[in-house]
Amino acid sequence: MKYIPNMLTFSRIALTIALIFIYPPMGVASFIVYCIAGSTDMIDGPLARRIPGGKSKLGAELDSIADMFLIIVGTFVLMPAMEIWSWLWFAVIAAVSLRIVLASITGLIKHKKVLFNHTIANKITALLLFTGPILYFIIGMHIVVNLFVVFLIVWAFMGIFEEGLINLLLKEPNTNIKGVWKVKEENEKIADS
Repeated sequence: MKYIPNMLTFSRIALTIALIFIYPPMGVASFIVYCIAGSTDMIDGPLARRIPGGKSKLGAELDSIADMFLIIVGTFVLMPAMEIWSWLWFAVIAAVSLRIVLASITGLIKHKKVLFNHTIANKITALLLFTGPILYFIIGMHIVVNLFVVFLIVWAFMGIFEEGLINLLLKEPNTNIKGVWKVKEENEKIADS
């Protein structure tokens, strides 16, 4: 039982890689695979916390890797097929690139490793990212989809900067911190131990 969350995470990686080869992107088959992959992201974490022995450092690392795979494939395979305003696609690429660079630099500077935090802002970003292609699949090319992507980009940039700030302010790495408002509390716990 305790391996089920990690198996779900591995399946997300496999399904995400499969999305690269399914044609057409945003067709029915890719949409189904995308929905299954995204659903595993919503299930694996809560399941790991409920199953005795289900939480692990490996699982947390795999989850971050699987998330990054889904974000990259979504950005470079699915989003171009969504026919959104072209400048939005470049803004999404900038956000994804900035997240990777900022998490790498701030994590490496302070903690000697790349850190992708599971903050509330990042979880909301993941939910918005998951919802975007679904919204497009349901209503097609529409101004609502473009406005949704604008909101997603603004939200993602806020989460990215919060993540960088957290990485720089924390005395010890904690990828499960909820937000920047928890940094002081986390640092006090470290000082007390």
